[in-house]
Amino acid sequence: MRYIIILLLLTFTIKAFVIAQNVGQQSGDTTKLINYTDIQGNRQGNWHRKYESGKTAYTGYFVNNKLIGDYKRYYESGQLKAYIKYNKTGDVGYANLYWNNGNKMADGKYVKQNIKDSIWNYYYESGKLASTESYKESIKDGVFNNYFENGKQSQALTYKNNKKDGLWKTFFENGGVRYETRHINDKRDGPFNVYFDDGKLYLKAHYKNDLPDGKWTFYNKDGSLWKELEYINGKLVNEDKYDEEFKKQMKEWEQMKGKIPEPKEENFFKSNNKSDVE
Repeated sequence: MRYIIILLLLTFTIKAFVIAQNVGQQSGDTTKLINYTDIQGNRQGNWHRKYESGKTAYTGYFVNNKLIGDYKRYYESGQLKAYIKYNKTGDVGYANLYWNNGNKMADGKYVKQNIKDSIWNYYYESGKLASTESYKESIKDGVFNNYFENGKQSQALTYKNNKKDGLWKTFFENGGVRYETRHINDKRDGPFNVYFDDGKLYLKAHYKNDLPDGKWTFYNKDGSLWKELEYINGKLVNEDKYDEEFKKQMKEWEQMKGKIPEPKEENFFKSNNKSDVE
């Protein structure tokens, strides 16, 4: 008899657990539920998560685990961190991300919830434009422009299918060109020119398959010839002309190599390797 009672109690407990997990599913109305996960593990309805301090971390509305409508994320200070407005299917979202001082950090379009697409703009903490980037479902494609905080352009680099392909230019803060070359399939290929900040030519050179090739001619500020080096497929022929000063300059160019510092917005979706919307 005791075993029958235990079995009945166990059966009742299991049924109660299943019913509790399936609250609201018969009517399909999740509008009044908060932080609800259905029996399939999908987030449904309104979600409102808080920091340990009790302040709001984020609010959003889910349908079958996808954000729909307004998603807002906050700093613990209470300042708005991100506002993303998704369409009715959740497949497209238009985002505005903010610094803790209230100025905009970035704006752009997400597809498939959190994949960057189309044009993205990034801003300094001051609110001034820092860069514009072009994506096709997270793939870099198009012109990437960087700017100094004074508004002058600092770099222009073209991507095609996630590889550098096309013109690459860097600029001085006065607006003058600093370096210019081209990429083909992610490798420097073609003329490579370097200028003094007054616009005068410092170096006239050439790359082939990402290696120095041919004559590299250097000039003094007065336009007179300083030195001339000869490369064949990356190998320096006249090594006697290669001094420590030039070695340092070559290292700087190699380190540049089309790098663009990219502001990251992953922390608007992830925190301690966990999704903010979990």
